[in-house]
Amino acid sequence: MFATNRAMLFSVALALASGAPAALGEEADHLTAAATAPLPTLIAERLREESLGYRATITMPQGDMTIDVELTVAKGTFDGDAGSQPVWRIAYSEVGPVPRSVTTTLRQGDLAPLERLVSMPATDSTLRFGADSVTHSISSDVSDFPNRSGDDVIPLPQPVLANLDATVLALPLAEGFETLARTFELLLEVSRWHVAVVGSEAVQTPAGTFESYRVALTCLDNDGFSATTWVTTEAPYRIVRRESAYLREMGMGRLVLELASVDEPRPD
Repeated sequence: MFATNRAMLFSVALALASGAPAALGEEADHLTAAATAPLPTLIAERLREESLGYRATITMPQGDMTIDVELTVAKGTFDGDAGSQPVWRIAYSEVGPVPRSVTTTLRQGDLAPLERLVSMPATDSTLRFGADSVTHSISSDVSDFPNRSGDDVIPLPQPVLANLDATVLALPLAEGFETLARTFELLLEVSRWHVAVVGSEAVQTPAGTFESYRVALTCLDNDGFSATTWVTTEAPYRIVRRESAYLREMGMGRLVLELASVDEPRPD
């Protein structure tokens, strides 16, 4: 089962990863506030053009599975309703027997989401972000996603950020930092988050040891999911490790993502 559905389950896991559980009353207060709170300000200057390699280890009852992940961050241009504009493109690719890639396009100035492309074998999905809605189109050659024409328009009652990883990377992290956020994840719905820096420590990875903030992520819309992300305390800002626990009812217990290699950009 895992060999045939690995990419989809991995997508769901990343979409639903959340943080250390809060007290029930506190979590309810955060959920209410996160529904309408202003989005946190993201710092575009924290991004840089580079290619990173990660090693992902998925723990299951049948044993562990390790796959390679490539992350590329690059500047470019995007042609949309507002004309051509400068953007960041964040491309995430799983390397393995069932490859999958997710490319997110963000407006360069404020990192507002413009587009997300998800490509899997025989299936492609496109999200276009507007001011108050997301347009979703999909084409597929497999029975789970039959070919169809037309687009689905998903209303957005409040503005959203692109996804959790891009959000965490661009936040002004510091000791004691916390915020609420809304993202539009791979399950085609808004997720509300409490993000908090809970400490700092040196993190050892295959790519080296990095002084990092330990960031707890709590998905307020889901119960029983947890994640912790480590982000370097100084530039160049990178996610160097992530630990997630998720989907035990589907036979998947834990994901550990570690930075494995860094392809430094060429000087201008």
